[in-house]
Amino acid sequence: CQSSSDVDSTKIVLNVPANANLIQALQEQLPEFTADTGIRVKLMPFSGQEKLFAMMAAGQAPDIFYTNTVVRERLAAENRLLDIRTVSAGDSFLYRLNPKFIERGKSIDGGWYQFCDWTFTYGVYYNSDLFDQAGLKYPELDWTWQDMVKAAKQLTIDNDNDGDTDQYGVFIARHFVSAFERMNGTEYEPNALFFSLPAEAREVQQAYLDLMHRQQVMPSLAFTQAQGMQASQMLNTGKVAMIVESVPNLDFIHSLSVKWDVAPLPRFSGKPPLYFRAASGGLSISANCQNPLAAWETIKWLVTQSPYNSPGPVLNDTDFVTAYEEKYPILKDSNFRQVWKLSEQFDGGDVRDFVRYSAWTSQAILGQLSPKLDLLYAGKISLTELEAATDEINGEARRELKILLDNNHFNPYFKAKISDQLESQAISLE
Repeated sequence: CQSSSDVDSTKIVLNVPANANLIQALQEQLPEFTADTGIRVKLMPFSGQEKLFAMMAAGQAPDIFYTNTVVRERLAAENRLLDIRTVSAGDSFLYRLNPKFIERGKSIDGGWYQFCDWTFTYGVYYNSDLFDQAGLKYPELDWTWQDMVKAAKQLTIDNDNDGDTDQYGVFIARHFVSAFERMNGTEYEPNALFFSLPAEAREVQQAYLDLMHRQQVMPSLAFTQAQGMQASQMLNTGKVAMIVESVPNLDFIHSLSVKWDVAPLPRFSGKPPLYFRAASGGLSISANCQNPLAAWETIKWLVTQSPYNSPGPVLNDTDFVTAYEEKYPILKDSNFRQVWKLSEQFDGGDVRDFVRYSAWTSQAILGQLSPKLDLLYAGKISLTELEAATDEINGEARRELKILLDNNHFNPYFKAKISDQLESQAISLE
């Protein structure tokens, strides 16, 4: 895109996670990048979304920063993000990218505003010693939800018969439930404007509730929150035998002091597998960036050479699993490879709550939904009562959409796309 003289002494401000180890690793490697390209990179630790928005309002946004799907759509509609196609056109590097990750970074106007630099899946980490003590086989790659519940029952123990459970079979944090909904065949409209609870999702919600209240093989969410227990603590202390967590998750793995392994998420009988694959976040370039070509070169370096996100799982010319195992040998003795390959083969996408809904209504929906889910999981309302609140939840979403579509400063193309979606669903905001 540019000769070395074009970018000589060019400065790029990169917003990075406030992780001391990552920042140190980047600082150690950046001098070589500067020597090769003439691009100087200033690291700015991320201090929160509100701070980022304030910097934008003041015209002082960093050149490169992280966005999730919701933030990306809103900033793109406000013309605050650079369309990456303007700096990547003709670059042979594009052939190295898995095309689906380019598509996942595009907005409803077709613009590429987000470079999806990472993806991950979910798995069930388990304490192998607890399985051995119970005389249980380790989870198979094709195990089912019923298999998991059966094992969890045998791993839930009251050691002193005092009526209090000393060891639970499984723990699944609430933000993982959407992945099981997908595994049960739930179909969600991308960037949905409104809340819905399909039958397949309702089945999973009930199964999740049963783990806590009927089968009692999982500690209640309120209990774990009150105890302040982290997932690794639960496994390390033997309080829980199986934990759902992201794969790979090096911070989690390195914190484990027990013999462990990881299995795929359990399937639902009769349903084809649809494993979670994160696709909601990535790197965006500010529309006010003074050196967009240098920003593009920096992103390419971050993905291919830096400790930031390499080896890169979004590259189609890299054997990510082998490269990751070489970088982190602890993974070689686990089922990491098998779990990852299954997620590639049966990619169910990313339907987490905070990215399931459109950028325009997500906050309105989750503001209504989250407190109700708290009550549901605490056993204070039923699934029927949650479903009955659908109109109430979506009423707030309608109000948000009406305000948005009445805003004369909102990008007309985005406004037209939203109006088309409403019309196709025969929904009126009046």
